Amino acid sequence: MKTVTIDDVIGYDWWTGSGITSDVVKKQLEGLLDGEDIQVDINSPGGSVYEGAVIFNLLRDHAKTHQVSVRVNSIAMSAASYIALAARTVNKNAIITVSDNSVFMIHNPWTYSVGDYRVLAKDSEYVEKLAAMFGLVYSVVSGQTEKTIRKTMDDETYYVGKEIADAGFANNFDTIAGDGSASASASGIAANGRDNLIINAKFAANKAIERTRAAMEKDSKAYRGDLEKAVAFYQIKPPTAASAGGEITTSGGGIMKPEELLAQHKACYDAVFALGEKAALDKERARVSAHIMLGKEAGSLDTAVKYIESGESSMDEKIRAEYLALSMKKNRLDARTADDPGDTNVGTEGEADAKAVAAAFRAGAQGKKVGGGKWGE
Repeated sequence: MKTVTIDDVIGYDWWTGSGITSDVVKKQLEGLLDGEDIQVDINSPGGSVYEGAVIFNLLRDHAKTHQVSVRVNSIAMSAASYIALAARTVNKNAIITVSDNSVFMIHNPWTYSVGDYRVLAKDSEYVEKLAAMFGLVYSVVSGQTEKTIRKTMDDETYYVGKEIADAGFANNFDTIAGDGSASASASGIAANGRDNLIINAKFAANKAIERTRAAMEKDSKAYRGDLEKAVAFYQIKPPTAASAGGEITTSGGGIMKPEELLAQHKACYDAVFALGEKAALDKERARVSAHIMLGKEAGSLDTAVKYIESGESSMDEKIRAEYLALSMKKNRLDARTADDPGDTNVGTEGEADAKAVAAAFRAGAQGKKVGGGKWGE
């Protein structure tokens, strides 16, 4: 059996260099034998509509000749929920397994848009068509009407545990209890517990979306902890009257403080501090480089300089949105410029024409002959 693991955002994330693309899925399917089963494990907050459609079609094509089963290990949201249903559009009995702690979310695609009312209206119409594309698959697989599905997409609906199967998106429910003792919860989540599950599910989704940001912070947190780790090597006994000379002691006993490590073991302190300095410098270079790159893409280095000077991270959601909006505006302006024919007379030839017209006007205004006659003749 071949296993396809979808455990990141859908599409290439050029902020972090990660993400699940169709190429990633194709690579996982390399060496697939005729008739070999495919298991798709999903834990993804979603991502690109377009890359999601490509992965959907790839799995759907394989489902025509192979048995494809899906398991939602934690979350299948947005584009990931769309991908999860690919096999069942070919084979209604293709297995989609969820558990008590699985989360499934459907909503409308969204985008950034820049332009006048005509551009915004056109973009709105286009995104609505994408929503209909997703809604059709949700409806076909679940058996719900398109009108009902579109309403749940408008509401951005989260399904937790057996709710996913009850809504028709999954056809195999693997209860965690497994012994029948939780049969009541299997038939429906209690009202007073459901809200907590939804809150926890949304929290889990946000944590997954923030994973790339956390990865950016990981190195800095690691080097900040280097000094404490070094100090932790010195497990200290509380000072006593009988303490022998040469023991490493602190003013209050316990773990040695950084300033005490500096006083008693400067070489160790300096080595650890140097590691921290290097990590901090590398991180700052990466931050500045990211802003410069985004500023160039958006055609606004002034924006990049503003955020570099203020110490902002390029991973901030609002800042990313601003860069994206500026980039879209630049692309549209570039497209308009390319469509404009430009000036008909340019260069020295154009200047000569302009001077001739001006001279003729002055001569006519003064009653001098112009082209063989007087002004007005």
